[in-house]
Amino acid sequence: MKLKTLAAASTAWLAALALLTASGFTLSATYMTREVTCLFNIVREVRSITQLEVHLLAHERESARVALTHLPEHVGARDAARRELSRWLEAPREPPVTAESAGVFEEAEREIERYLATHPRAQEDREAEADAGASHEEVDRTFAALERLLATRLAEARIARQRVDEVHRLSEIVSLGAAGLLLAGVLLALWQLRRCVYRPLLSIRAAIDRYGAGSHDARAPQGGLDELREIAVAFNEMAAALAEQRKRQLGILASVAHDLRNPLAALKLTVDGLRPDRPLPHEERLRSMLARIGKEAARCDRMLTDLMDIARLEGGELELRRETRDARELARDVVELYRPTATAHELGLSLPEEPVPLCCDPIRIEQVLNNLVANAIKYSPAGGAVQVTVARAGAEVSIAVSDRGVGIAADDQRRLFERYFRAPSSSGVAPGVGLGLWAALRIAEAHGGRIEVTSAEGRGSTFTLRLPS
Repeated sequence: MKLKTLAAASTAWLAALALLTASGFTLSATYMTREVTCLFNIVREVRSITQLEVHLLAHERESARVALTHLPEHVGARDAARRELSRWLEAPREPPVTAESAGVFEEAEREIERYLATHPRAQEDREAEADAGASHEEVDRTFAALERLLATRLAEARIARQRVDEVHRLSEIVSLGAAGLLLAGVLLALWQLRRCVYRPLLSIRAAIDRYGAGSHDARAPQGGLDELREIAVAFNEMAAALAEQRKRQLGILASVAHDLRNPLAALKLTVDGLRPDRPLPHEERLRSMLARIGKEAARCDRMLTDLMDIARLEGGELELRRETRDARELARDVVELYRPTATAHELGLSLPEEPVPLCCDPIRIEQVLNNLVANAIKYSPAGGAVQVTVARAGAEVSIAVSDRGVGIAADDQRRLFERYFRAPSSSGVAPGVGLGLWAALRIAEAHGGRIEVTSAEGRGSTFTLRLPS
């Protein structure tokens, strides 16, 4: 799982919980608002019904007073009560909740209208006194209808109140459930972060600390998210590469120590022949011994110089001191350097008649040519011709070194300039650590040039150094 996948899943989970909670609260609030509105309307109707009852009784009372006294003030009070009855009867109310309440309301409305119809405003005749008993019956029926309507609306109010209480309890349950789910989601996200992020990070840090403390075999466990696994894999690969490099460096030191031991042993044996307590040998032998001393000393110096140059190249500290030199002179000096010692080989030199100016660091270019010529001699154990050719091709100067030695297989030529690489076909022919050609290529590239190779196994090789003039 990737980090963005975990983050997206956690965010989606928490967002879904929040959306579910908000939706539940919204539905609950909407339902409760509707029920509360219904209750409010019922309360208004209850108030209307009570007002109808009050004004009905007031109308009946004032009607009786008018029948007895015929006073104008009682007539006005009776008419005011009648108007209030009409007003409260016609007051706007919400539609009834149930069919039962609708029927009760219609019955009460009919009884009130019947009552009002039987009690005209100008009731001053003596027949009203005779109908007093009938009026009381009308009032009782109308009042009973209003009481039934009031009881029905109160029952509906209790039902609505129960629904509100149920919704409230359900809202509390939903709130507690949503809070619990939200808390569970947060805890799950934290547990996933601890398992997939925090603990793998601690393991990687512990591996890095162990490696920094000197435990070079420390490796990071490859667990957790994909990004952390990639970091662990990169660290392990880096540690393995450093271990392999350290192994190769130790091998280089061992090889250099072994290579230095041979010329030092030769120097020691030669110097033993020139001890002060012994007479000097004949001049001919003395010259031979001095030549050997010079040869072995030059060999030691070349090994140490190669090591120093490799260290500079790896550290990116190679400095070039450019000057314009004749490429023919550089090639001639290198060939003449090896001519006295390579007696089993025929060193050839092919130079153009015209000067070949080359802007370069002559010491570094001689180092590259020394490496190429030394390899041509070293990997031609049976002797043979080694040819050095200088040519000019357009804006380039080429110096080719050819031999007829063991050659290089086609598969090995692609890796020939890799650090520490030695072709299997040539590793048993001559000692080495596989750094000479790597250093030569780095020097050529620092000059803006390159080294090309053409070779066939068993037929020799040609290395061509190409540099811009």
